[in-house]
Amino acid sequence: MYIHEMIQETKQLRQQMNPVNEAYFGEMVMYIRSGSSPLTEAKGEEVLLGLARKIVKNQEKDILAKDLFGPDAAAYSKQLAEDVSMRKPRSTRDKIMYYTMIPWIALTWVFFIYMITGFFSKWFGGELEYTLISSASLLLIAALSIVLVELVIRYLGPGSRKNDEQERQNEPNRKFDIKALGIYIGIAVAIVAIGLLLTRIMPSFTVSPWDSLIIFVIGIIGQKFIYGRNKSK
Repeated sequence: MYIHEMIQETKQLRQQMNPVNEAYFGEMVMYIRSGSSPLTEAKGEEVLLGLARKIVKNQEKDILAKDLFGPDAAAYSKQLAEDVSMRKPRSTRDKIMYYTMIPWIALTWVFFIYMITGFFSKWFGGELEYTLISSASLLLIAALSIVLVELVIRYLGPGSRKNDEQERQNEPNRKFDIKALGIYIGIAVAIVAIGLLLTRIMPSFTVSPWDSLIIFVIGIIGQKFIYGRNKSK
C-alpha cells in the first residue's frame, strides 16, 4: 500500500472515531508524524493505520483507546515507535517466537562450529573428532545469546542512534545509562553462575561431526520455514 493510500484510509477511520478516541489518536498522530519519531514516513503511516483500525474496531465494543493503550498517548506512541524501529515484538505470540528464535539461531551456529572442527581434524590427517557437550553449556549459550542481543539492540539498535542524537541536543550533559548496563552485566554473571552449578548435575553427551551437521541443517531449516515464515506474516 502506498503512503497516500494509508493516509487516506487513516483519515477515513479517524472520522469514524468518537470525540474522546479522536483526541487520543490525534496525540498519536502528532508524535508519529513529528521529527521526534525514529520511524520513516512509510513505517510511521503503517503504524498509524494499524492503530486507527484497532481503535475503531474496539470502539464498536465500547472500549476507549486509553483503555487499550494507557492514559498517555504520547508516551505509548514513543515506546511503540522505538519498539517498531528496533523490530522488538509486542504481542505475546511474537515475544515467544522472538525469544525462542535467538537461542535457536545461536545453538544452530554452535553446532556448525562443532561440525567444522570435527571435520577439519579428519581432513588434516587425524581421527574423526567427537565432541563431549554439556547440556548445561547449551542452556548457558541460549540464555547468554538473549542477553547479548538485548544489550546490542538497546545500545546499538537502529532506533537508538537517532534517539541519542535528539537527546544530546536536548540534554548536552546527558550521562551514559550505567544502571541499565549494570543490570545486563549482573544478569549475565548470574546466568554464568547458574550454568556452572548446572554442569555438576546435568548430563553430557557426545556428538560426531555428522551429528552436528544434521543438527545444523535442522536449525537452518527451522530458521527459514518457522521463524522466516512467521516474520513475513
